[in-house]
Amino acid sequence: MRTIEFYIPSLAYIFGLLLTIQIVQPVQNWALGVEIFGSLLFFPHAVRVLTAWLYGWKSIFLLMPGVVLGHYMILGLPGFTNAAAIGMIAGLVIVPLTFECFKRCGFDFFATAMHVPKFIPVFLIGSFASIFNAAIFNGFTGGQSFAMLIFVIGDIGGLFVVCLFLMLIMRRQRTTADSQSGVAG
Repeated sequence: MRTIEFYIPSLAYIFGLLLTIQIVQPVQNWALGVEIFGSLLFFPHAVRVLTAWLYGWKSIFLLMPGVVLGHYMILGLPGFTNAAAIGMIAGLVIVPLTFECFKRCGFDFFATAMHVPKFIPVFLIGSFASIFNAAIFNGFTGGQSFAMLIFVIGDIGGLFVVCLFLMLIMRRQRTTADSQSGVAG
């Protein structure tokens, strides 16, 4: 693995986190007229899902620097509690574990098994992973069900937007390539 490949997932995670905190949450708070803890579009989950889809279990190590740095950026050093550690570890492990569970059930949706990227299975696995992650974190921390619901909605909403964006980009590239090669379609 090249050095640049090592940094891209963590940088994408930080970018997604900053996009969520600096743009999505202020717009959300303004539009709803009330501040809620959590975002209705949480882009870092999409980064976790896509990184696990591409790299499998390696995604844990590729994302770890970004997850730790992102957590520090939001909560500072006092935010590194036992509950936070459980949340970070669960967030890193649950997504590749969900892909692996599907694979062992006969549904290998890792990128290496697909000839053409299909975002519906990736979205499905990311949705399951979000629910598992929220349930585990809620179980360990004794969190509130409403907060858990907001986190799941944010994870799935962010994943949907990112998958839709990538799907549109790939469709555009395919259309451009087809028109340049003279293929109708």
